Amino acid sequence: MSASDSVTPGLYAEALARQIPILRSERAQLFRRALVRCEKVADFASAALGVTVAFSMSTERHASPRAIIAVAMIAGIFAVFELRSNQGYEGGGGLLQIRETERVIRTAVSSLLYLIPMHFMLASAITSSAIAIAPICIAVSLIVQKRCLFSAVRSLDRRRLGADRVLIYGASSGDRRVASLLLRSFRLGLEPAAIIDDRPEATDRYVMELGYRNRHSIPIIAAPLTRELLAARACTTLVVVTNELNPGQIAAASDCAQFAGAKVAFVSDLDTRREFGTICRIVDDLSVTMDRGPSTSYEWYGLSKRVLDVALSSIALVLLSPILLFIAMLIKLDSPGSVLFIQNRVGLNGRVFRIYKFRSMYAESAEYEPSPTTSMDPRLTRIGRFLRRLSLDELPQLVNVIQGDMSLVGPRPEMPFIVQGYDPVQMKRLSVVPGITGLWQLSADRAFAIHENPDYDLYYVRNRGFFMDISILIHTALFAMRGGI
Repeated sequence: MSASDSVTPGLYAEALARQIPILRSERAQLFRRALVRCEKVADFASAALGVTVAFSMSTERHASPRAIIAVAMIAGIFAVFELRSNQGYEGGGGLLQIRETERVIRTAVSSLLYLIPMHFMLASAITSSAIAIAPICIAVSLIVQKRCLFSAVRSLDRRRLGADRVLIYGASSGDRRVASLLLRSFRLGLEPAAIIDDRPEATDRYVMELGYRNRHSIPIIAAPLTRELLAARACTTLVVVTNELNPGQIAAASDCAQFAGAKVAFVSDLDTRREFGTICRIVDDLSVTMDRGPSTSYEWYGLSKRVLDVALSSIALVLLSPILLFIAMLIKLDSPGSVLFIQNRVGLNGRVFRIYKFRSMYAESAEYEPSPTTSMDPRLTRIGRFLRRLSLDELPQLVNVIQGDMSLVGPRPEMPFIVQGYDPVQMKRLSVVPGITGLWQLSADRAFAIHENPDYDLYYVRNRGFFMDISILIHTALFAMRGGI
């Protein structure tokens, strides 16, 4: 049995919250219980506020105050139960808080399940325009409230008011992911203080969390795992990342934590494809596990994603056509050469396709070489620097989306010479249709090579869904409007 098979699996917030049996300190435990209660009250109030705003914005006749209060209370209760059914109060927001937004959008859309029947039962009170506006208002209200709550709880945790100090052990590429997970999953109440790396070649250093900005750095301590080290760092919980540890190392780490009076949690990489489920059968005294093939939900997801891609891309091309023509004219005036830059990229299952971009570099630049990582790159034209800063050079890829080579959301397609050097982990990026935007593009790590930061794309591959795609598009819009989140 491998190391990762011998412990409870789970890397991301929802799995970690359900699978790690941690008994926190009494103060932290009380704080987290109170936090969940406060969050439910805040969600109730936010959803009720969203419905109230929808009624006030209705262009038709206004409902009576009694009807507004009744529907608002139903909206609040429904939101709490819907978020609870989607593990909204168990784990965390996940990478870049995308899962948090996904749950909110799912809850807002689900509100139509009771608003539409109530419209027919109370036609004089609930208008069709209010029903159309309500899901949007509920989503906006919940998203704003949850971002404010997240900031407030993180501020309290930094003051050591409600979180346990955590050391992460396990020389693995997943250490950064686990640390970022704990930083973003405030409901877990685990504050990563450091990562321990006991490999002979390790050195003391820092890594940045996976996030929109490089706001938190986590120190990596190059030293053996000892009771003295745990005590010196005031560790209350040791998180053991088992991906690259053998059973003996895992047992030794567990014993060390127990001798130091710290709790211990095990985390391993949960790397399973969601398209396939498993069927377990007991035959005599044997357990037989088999793949049951693609799930129906993913078939519907593929269809809905394609419809969304074609619809939004077609609308965008029509609405943005004057801007596209203006950009083309500026490129022609700025430097000699073609308006479009066409290049081979690797897409789904390794299929090569031609990608379209506005030319942002001088025509004599090499066609296949690493992309510019700074605006001072001499290959960039004057207008090219502006286009890349606002990602306007990517707009022609809407044509690739309509052709089916790309999607609006997905991992960025890379050049063939880079894909040739992929390792097995990086190859998993090719299991889905590449996209114009994604988690990596929203992160602080977008300044570095895509293939050196596969965590974002692998997270998307594991957790992708229709509402996650909508959430990423919303975060992309916010990112563009604010120039970075």
